[in-house]
Amino acid sequence: MLPDRYAYSNRWRLVHPAVKGLLAGLGLVAALAAATPLVPLLVTAVMAGLTLLGARIPAAAYLRLLLVPAGFLLAGVASLAVSLGGGDVLLVTLPVLDLPLGLSHAGLRQAGLVLARAFAAITALYLLALTTPLTEVVGLLRRLGLPCLLLELMVLAYRQIFTLLQIAREMTVAQQSRLGYASAVSSLRSLATLGANLYLRTHQRSCQLCLGLLARGYEDELCWLERECPLPAGQLALAAATGGALVVLALLVGR
Repeated sequence: MLPDRYAYSNRWRLVHPAVKGLLAGLGLVAALAAATPLVPLLVTAVMAGLTLLGARIPAAAYLRLLLVPAGFLLAGVASLAVSLGGGDVLLVTLPVLDLPLGLSHAGLRQAGLVLARAFAAITALYLLALTTPLTEVVGLLRRLGLPCLLLELMVLAYRQIFTLLQIAREMTVAQQSRLGYASAVSSLRSLATLGANLYLRTHQRSCQLCLGLLARGYEDELCWLERECPLPAGQLALAAATGGALVVLALLVGR
C-alpha cells in the first residue's frame, strides 16, 4: 500500500522511532486539547510541513491520502452544523414533513472546531505512519509497555489488509480476463460474485497464515528483528520542544 511504501523510502526512515512518535503524540494531544480552531490549524500546518518538507513525502500522494478521511469528516460535521426545526439561518423547509432546516451559529462553531481537530489529528498520525514502518511502531509501543496481545492483533489486522487487497485484485483480474465487466449487467454480477467470495478466500488465507506461524514455532508472541540505533538526545529534545509548544498553545489559546 501507499503508506507502507513511503514508510520504507522516506528521508526520515533512519530517524529513531521514539523521536517521531513523541512529535506525533504531542501533536495529537495538542489537537484534541485545543478550544479554538486556531491551534489545530497550526498543528495541521506544522505536521504537514514536517511530513512534506522534512520527510520528503510527495505532495500529490499526501493530498490523495488526506482525501480518504475527508468525505467521512465532512459528512460528520455537516450533521453538527445543520439544525432541524430552524436555526439562525433558514436554509429550506422540507415539503413533506413541513420541517424547517437551518444553520445555527453554535453548530457552525462546533463543526469548525471538530473539523480542525480531526484534520490536525490525522496529519499528526500521518507523520508517524508515513515515516515509520509498522515493525518499528510496534517495537516502540512494546517498549512503552502496551500488552502483547493488543500489539499482535494490530500486526495481524494490518497483515490482513494486504491479504484482502491482494485477493480482491487477483479476483478482479480473473473476472476482467473473462469479460466480467464488459457491460453494466455483467459488472453488477461480477461485483456480487466478488463480494460473496472475498470473505471465504480471505478466511482461507488467514487459516494458512496461522498454520505457517505454528510451523515456524509460534508460542503466544510474535517476534522479529528490530533495527538497533542509539536514541539521539538532541533530536528528542527538539521534538519535545516543538510538540510541547503546540500543547502549551492549545492549553492557553481560547481558554
